[in-house]
Amino acid sequence: MKTFNFLVLIFLLSVSCNIADRKNNSFTLIPSQSILSFPIDSTTSNISTGLVSFENYLINVNWKVNSLQFYGIQSQKLEKEIFFPYEGPQGVGALFGIQVKSLDSIFLYPQISNLITLTDFNGKINNRIEYKNPYIYTNAFVHNTYFLSPPLIRNNKLLVKTHIQGNYKAMTEEKLKISKMAYSIDLTNGNIELGKLNYPEGYLSKGLKHFEPSLVFQPDFTVFSLFGDHRVFKQNQDGTLEIFDGQSQFLDESLPLFPVAGERLDTQKYLTASSRYESLVYDPFREVYYRFAYPTLAIKTEEDLSLLRENPGPFVIQVFDNELKMLTESYFEGGIYFPNNSFITKEGLYISINNPENRNAHEDLFQFERIDLAELD
Repeated sequence: MKTFNFLVLIFLLSVSCNIADRKNNSFTLIPSQSILSFPIDSTTSNISTGLVSFENYLINVNWKVNSLQFYGIQSQKLEKEIFFPYEGPQGVGALFGIQVKSLDSIFLYPQISNLITLTDFNGKINNRIEYKNPYIYTNAFVHNTYFLSPPLIRNNKLLVKTHIQGNYKAMTEEKLKISKMAYSIDLTNGNIELGKLNYPEGYLSKGLKHFEPSLVFQPDFTVFSLFGDHRVFKQNQDGTLEIFDGQSQFLDESLPLFPVAGERLDTQKYLTASSRYESLVYDPFREVYYRFAYPTLAIKTEEDLSLLRENPGPFVIQVFDNELKMLTESYFEGGIYFPNNSFITKEGLYISINNPENRNAHEDLFQFERIDLAELD
């Protein structure tokens, strides 16, 4: 009877939320209907520009006022806010992304400056790390919603994502395969090391594709995904590359190429409405990777694209185990969630329900529903 009730619950939730699960899998993703709600003030958008969960806090990066907001996950209220000046002795620049090693060790990253500021829960500036980004590469790119790639400290070196500078449309397979996705910054002296994290050979062999990666730095290796590739990759510290199948049944089998000769509308359709893979996220509590993906949408006008930027459509979440075997994938209809506003706690994966079409969305609340990874009997 217990097993029967559990299976009935899965069926009802699948129907009510329009989620299609992969067949013959022993796992599934289930919307729990358990909601976390946090009241927000007038300076805070109900769609965050950056979320980080750490211990009992959900930390929001508020670009409008250059602050960090600490919301208690248990209390579901704002418990502390730290405002940072842009300039001067305590200036940190314009906040772009953060990394939380501990409440005594919070790294602040600006968008364009080669300066990393180390602060704490009281907002005290404890250290500044200056570095020079390598030739043809950008400064450290740390953004807490876009193609997530959280930095990692390994042997007193900070591993960070970077971008290749130059004419995007002029990128070739020959150039890309010798290019790096990340480098390390020595925390004692700011020295840079490019390392061995190259783009995989063959990514542009059929033509130009958006080559944005999402990186998961682990102590002994890096797992990554690319915008226009079904596969998932594991790069070991010695430079060897392992490749794993990750093709989604909900995306086009042949992923599109960048419309080099197209108009602006064609480019925007490719970047925001074509079949693609975005953030790859590690869940240390369940020891799985979640990959967010988006199926192709029929877009005809600039207005359609504008609406899509404010209201993301359907999306897919894939789940991979520690061996990078796909456990399951689920399709989520549009109009309910805002998928790039998500975070992980020991309770599960939480995704914002403040989609503009969701009748339960609130302008004065952060709201997140827990999505459970359940094992079927």
